[in-house]
Amino acid sequence: MKWFVMVLLILVLLLVGVYLVLNPEKNDLDDSERARLSGTYLQLSDGVTHYRLDGPAGGRVVVLVHGGTVPIWTWDRQVPALIDAGFRVLTYDKYGRGYSDRPEETYDQELYLRQLLELADRLSLTEPFDLVGLSLGGGTVINFTARHPERVRSLVLIAPLIQNFKISTLMRTPVLGEFMARTVGIRVMTERFVSLFDQVENADRYTSLFIEQTTYRGFQRSVLSMLRSDAVGDYRDAYRRVGDQERETLLIWGTEDTEVTREMIEEVRESLPRLRFEPIEGTGHGVVFQRPQRVTDLILDFLQPHED
Repeated sequence: MKWFVMVLLILVLLLVGVYLVLNPEKNDLDDSERARLSGTYLQLSDGVTHYRLDGPAGGRVVVLVHGGTVPIWTWDRQVPALIDAGFRVLTYDKYGRGYSDRPEETYDQELYLRQLLELADRLSLTEPFDLVGLSLGGGTVINFTARHPERVRSLVLIAPLIQNFKISTLMRTPVLGEFMARTVGIRVMTERFVSLFDQVENADRYTSLFIEQTTYRGFQRSVLSMLRSDAVGDYRDAYRRVGDQERETLLIWGTEDTEVTREMIEEVRESLPRLRFEPIEGTGHGVVFQRPQRVTDLILDFLQPHED
């Protein structure tokens, strides 16, 4: 028994050592770091939010909400085209991603909804705006539209979450999840990102930016909290409420998507009666990055006929 306890203690110490050594979070995302990075920021109730608001001051506002892991530059290929078409475009980093804070909060549906609502209020977006959401961002914009229908002009969903998004039991398990996230999870996330950006122009630059966000303290905690919360859970009630609004909606989806599956997309279609569905053949969950021009053309074609 004595030897067993000693071996167990040594093993625990080794695992703790591995966990500490492999910690990529060496940097603080504070005021001095943000000054170095430049950009525009707002202090909201849960933390600092990094955002961009570009385009003509009098243009119709379009708000683009990114997914669970890839931050503001998700939309780099869509923003210039929207601005050229006369729109005023708001993009931002969700909490835990990019250059926004990693607050010690539960990263659930309410946090993401509150961030979007407060940001819109602080930027005085009083007129109804067009709202575009990708993946987990699709869940965020569905919640926003369900709660605040008077503030949304039209809705674009790209591979949006609705329910049954599968998360590993290991990642949901306390302590074990932390160890798995540190030792293999971040690497797996990066590999997933690289696969989404396969053959994308400037892929090396975007990979560097993706890795950079993992070096700021609080990133791992924010990811685990998101995966363990309702952020990747059930949005069906919000979909039903939006469906009752009979709102103009565009749904874009890559036919080879294995994360937001065909069954999930069919449930989205059943929930929203005034839906225009645009599947894009031969691409998966990285549709925004891999077929950016097609996605941009669909968004512009949907928004422009509805101009006043």
